[in-house]
Formats: sequence, structure tokens, C-alpha cells
Amino acid sequence: MKISVKRIVSIVFTAAFFIIVANSYAAAALNVVGLYSETSAGHVEVLKGGKWNIVNVGDKIQLYATIRITVDRDWVELSPEDNPNAVYEIDGSTKGTVTKKISDLMRQKPKLVNFPKKGNKDVKMFSGSVVVIQYLGRQRYRANDDADWVDIRYGDRLVKGGTVNIIAINNTLNVIFPDGTVSNVIGPLRFKVDKLLSGQNLYKYLNVTQ
Repeated sequence: MKISVKRIVSIVFTAAFFIIVANSYAAAALNVVGLYSETSAGHVEVLKGGKWNIVNVGDKIQLYATIRITVDRDWVELSPEDNPNAVYEIDGSTKGTVTKKISDLMRQKPKLVNFPKKGNKDVKMFSGSVVVIQYLGRQRYRANDDADWVDIRYGDRLVKGGTVNIIAINNTLNVIFPDGTVSNVIGPLRFKVDKLLSGQNLYKYLNVTQ
């Protein structure tokens, strides 16, 4: 049976297209930029190699992966490695285990956030604040002494006059300053954002159990 040149060319181009798509699909990933997991009750997990593996902050999650959350209070935030201004969140549920395919998650509309850039001369937008670029564990923030405490999320602006409470030991909060420099704070710790902005040594304000 003879195959025409046109047919051969079509087959080659089709094969090349699927190879390119498959390679780009495999290479694409989301970074774990925020995680709260009560490990005594369960873990946030990713299906990898046919096994469920514990998710950690800083992990790269491939687009073909599946995330599982077994504890209703847990959550994970994921940001595309090629677009840090977008973030997706998967939350636990009181109705039972949550299982989410990343491919399905990516079809949803992400939350959009902004960050200062190192060397950027226009810092007015972020003046008097820091922005959350990564966190581990439950972190709480209130904008002033009369405001309600809220959970900290990726991309949140923590402004001068506000208070941060990193609740548990070895929980971490990574923030970026208006000039683009980055700082990492380790808990347990309660502090005013002013102290962070002024460069004070926060660890002498270690938050002990009261």
C-alpha cells in the first residue's frame, strides 16, 4: 500500500505537535507557596508514582498530578512557576476527603496578586508594607488593634501598624520588601509589621505561651 507524500507530511507534523505538547505539559509545574497542614490529623498529599506523598512548601507539583486533603482545616496554595502573580487554593472540607486534579484546578480562575520587584524605582504602591511570598503553617494578621484576625495567604500585603502572629514552632513566613529584598521569619512569634520594616531583630520578641 502506497502512502502519499502529503499523508506522510501530515503524520510527521501531527506526531511532532503531540511531542511538543507532551514535553511542555510534563515540564510545566506549580510551586507550593503556602501550606497549612495539621500533621497529627493528616497531611496534604500528592499522588506520585502510584503512591501518596506528603506535600511540602517549595515542592513543584506537575500538571498531571492529583492533590488530596484529608483534614477539613488544611489547605494548600499553588502558583504557576511561570506566573507568580497567579495563585490557586485547595481547601479541606468538612464533608470528607478532597481530591483535586491539577489539570482541573488550572481551568479555574486564579487569584491575582502583585509583588515589588528588586531594583524597581516605583515603590510607592508597596510603601510601608511587606508582601507574603511563601508561608508554612497557620499565620494570623490584623491590620490594627481593633481589626479581626485573619489567616495570612500568599500575596497578602502586611501593612505598617498591623500585627502578625506566627502560631507554631518552626512555622515560617517569607516576605518581600518594597525594594525587592526578601526576609524569612520563623515562629512562634508575634510582632508588629513596623518592627520588620525597621529591620529590628524580631527574635527577642519570641511569643511564649501565656
